[in-house]
Amino acid sequence: MDKVDKKIIQLLSKGYITPEISAYFVKNDLTPSSVSSIEKRIKMIKRKLGAKTLFHLAVILNNKK
Repeated sequence: MDKVDKKIIQLLSKGYITPEISAYFVKNDLTPSSVSSIEKRIKMIKRKLGAKTLFHLAVILNNKK
């Protein structure tokens, strides 16, 4: 996972939804910042970790700690 994926996960863990993550990326001059790009990254993260839902992803990430 790269730094963008880690930042997305961090923001998800704080309760951000996709449009809010996009706005955060725009505000902080991070790329990719479009909602579509964020959604694609989240799907890729879920696929890599074998998560079926965002809740499942949270459980998987929590268990890795």
